[in-house]
Amino acid sequence: MYRAIAFAAWLALSSEAAAKDLGVRGAVFPVTEPDLFAEIAGKLARLEAAGAIDRINERLRQQALASAERPSPVPGLTRTDTPRRFHVDPTITVLDDIVTPDGQVIARAGERFNPLDYMPMRHTLLFFDGDDAGQVAWAKEGLHERGTLVSPILVAGPVLELTRDWERQVFFDQGGTLTTRFGITQVPARVSRDGNLLLVEEVMP
Repeated sequence: MYRAIAFAAWLALSSEAAAKDLGVRGAVFPVTEPDLFAEIAGKLARLEAAGAIDRINERLRQQALASAERPSPVPGLTRTDTPRRFHVDPTITVLDDIVTPDGQVIARAGERFNPLDYMPMRHTLLFFDGDDAGQVAWAKEGLHERGTLVSPILVAGPVLELTRDWERQVFFDQGGTLTTRFGITQVPARVSRDGNLLLVEEVMP
């Protein structure tokens, strides 16, 4: 007990000592570090006065337009040299309950779910390289296939230019999401419904 009292007294004295004003020891200099925001504002003002801001904005605008006109090509795809046909099962394992807006549960977490059991796939998907004249001609001909709704999807090339020329929406497989999902490694390729499976056809243009 005496040890505890002695320790508490020592702690109090130590705290008091630590809080005591010991005065100034040595020379004291004013803080001369420049204000960061003032420095940034000054630099921006100098750039703007020199016209650099306008040039930077114009360069960024041109880069954005170029990216929209011609997105980065999907990597890893080649022109079809060995045609092949195969099926893809779109069935997935549900991570969370799938519920319709009116509260109807379509599938519960952990269940296997095939979207084709519940929704139609009316469109045939055409994947092609817009920088390959043969593939462009193949896709354009496919647009007019009788009795078929077609969605043209580029994996490379000028997407906005083709949209203007064909006067219809041309899509782009950004990042290769769809070609990866369907297992496509060669283009041009066609994806259509075959019962409850997807039929993938990598064809010669």
